[in-house]
Order: sequence, then C-alpha cells, then structure tokens
Amino acid sequence: MAVYWGQGPNQQRLAHFCADSHIDIIPVGFLNIFPDQVNGGYPGTNFGNQCAPETYKNKDGSASPLLSNCPFIGPDIKTCQAMGKKILLSLGGAIPNNQSIKDNESAKSFARFLWNAFGPEDAAYDGPRPFGDAVVDGFDFDIESVVTDNDPTTQYRGYDVVINTLRSYFVADADKEYYISGAPQCVVPDASLAYAIEFAPFDFLFIQFYNTPKCSARAYFDASYGQQGDQPSAISFDAWVDFIRTTSISKDVKLYLGLPAAPLTQLTYDTKMYIAPDEVQNLIDVFQCRYPKEFGGIMVWEATYSEQNLIDGKPDDLVAELILHRHDFRFNISPTIP
Repeated sequence: MAVYWGQGPNQQRLAHFCADSHIDIIPVGFLNIFPDQVNGGYPGTNFGNQCAPETYKNKDGSASPLLSNCPFIGPDIKTCQAMGKKILLSLGGAIPNNQSIKDNESAKSFARFLWNAFGPEDAAYDGPRPFGDAVVDGFDFDIESVVTDNDPTTQYRGYDVVINTLRSYFVADADKEYYISGAPQCVVPDASLAYAIEFAPFDFLFIQFYNTPKCSARAYFDASYGQQGDQPSAISFDAWVDFIRTTSISKDVKLYLGLPAAPLTQLTYDTKMYIAPDEVQNLIDVFQCRYPKEFGGIMVWEATYSEQNLIDGKPDDLVAELILHRHDFRFNISPTIP
C-alpha cells in the first residue's frame, strides 16, 4: 500500500499516518519547482501546512523557493523509517505544471543536488538540508508538466539521466537500500515518463488510473466512460504490463493501481473516478491473478482524504489494505539493481 502525503487540507503530521500499520510506502510531495525554472538556483518545495514560509537563499544571495523551515518532516521521516515505512521524496506534481530539464548536464546537477540535500549527509557539502539529518528512501517522479516550448522533447527530456545518476549514488551507499518510483498517467505511453521508464530502472510505478477517463479504473466498469468515437474505454493496466514487458528495461518493476481516496479530492476532476471498495476488490481479483509478477498493490491519493473518507467506520486506505489481505496478498519491497 502506497499513500501520498503532503498536500492534504489541514493535514496531520507525517508520523500520524505512519502509525497506520497498513501503509508501506509514503511519497512526500512535492518538490515542485525544478532548478531550470529558477535560472539554476535551488529548486522549490511545497508540503502544505507542514512548513513555515521561510526559504533558503541561493549561493548568490537571492531568495530561492526551497522551504527551509519544515520542523517536523525530518524527525517524522526517521520515526516512520523506524516503523519500517519507506519514505520517498516526490518530484513534480500538478502545480505548477511547467517543470522541465534543460539538458543532460542540468539533469546530472539536479540529481547531485537531490542526493546532497536529501540523501546521506556528506561533510563536504555545505548546501541546504531541508529535512536535516533525515535520509529519504528514494525519489518518486510525478511529472505532469504540459510545457513543450515548441520542442516535443521538453516534456520528457532528462528524467532518465536524473534517475540513472541517482542510481550511481545509490550504489555508493551500501548501508541502505534506495528506490525509484514513478506516477505516470494511465495513458500508454505517458507523455512525461515513458522515455524514462524505457531507459532508466524503476522499482514501482504508481499509475494514476484517474484523471483520464478513457483509461481509468472507472472505465473497467463502464466502457462508455470517456469513450471516444466507436472505441470503447478500458482500464489500461494490460497495456502498461505490455509496455513494461516489451519496451522498458525495468522488467521487475511493480505496477500499482493508483486510485483516488474519496469521491472528491484535490485535483481529481470527476466524482465518477472514485472506486468503491467492492469495485477495488474486483480489480484486485482480476489483475493480481492475471499478472502476479507485475502487480504491486494499491496507491492512494491522498492520505488526509483517505483518513476522512470513512467506510464502515474505517479509513479508505485501510479498507483497500484489508481487501489485499483477504486475497492473501503480500509483496516484499526490494530495490531494483541496475
């Protein structure tokens, strides 16, 4: 079970959600402004109500969008990790939707910053550490940029280089296991991440089977939902498995059914996208059985909405996890070795 955290309304601390024994992975979002959008300065972050407005200054003394006063996130990461949770820093998100990477050198520089700022401490590094001495378990790529600048490569350029550079750093730290995940839209191929998924190793894909009606989870139950012309709609899980098997180097990546946590959640555009527990069970029946190697579990957007969406007195993420347990589903998390 993967549950995003960081953008919920009036959200509780990260450690609060880690106390839920049914959650295994929490992507923390977001690092949502990339260096090339701020002229090569420090990137920007947004973790909702968990940070004060103060930011780091760039090396030239100018203000950066990188939040410097998020006092609880670092300690909570360590608390969560002590409970066995994997905490990933999520890059991107839907707002703003103009992230891009200029070229391979920018990509390598971005990866180096991510490792120095959020990886293990290095005495030779004197830059920002937004989470203090806490070390994340990896990085999630939720790239939803719509910027092309009249260049079709802008939408996907550089992410494979960021990931492969991070992987080279992971190998250098033999004391800890690190992970790479992605959160593509359900359309195959995903405009922002398909190239990276093809050429860089991922451990998990939290596929967003919402937002896009024609390939959504809802389309599994209603072929007319999002239908375009004479072509009926259909959930794209089969297509994603085929893409991984035939195109990606990540042959062992685990595919997650990404679902909204409640009928109305931030950035979920249609209440029909919400999948009720009995429908979730149906999807698990089908895809866990059909693809036991590739099926990874359930991803939920987002923690606060999930907790507030009580079903028979239980939060929605718990209901989904109980469904997984009913099917005797277990998945041991282990990193991809490039």
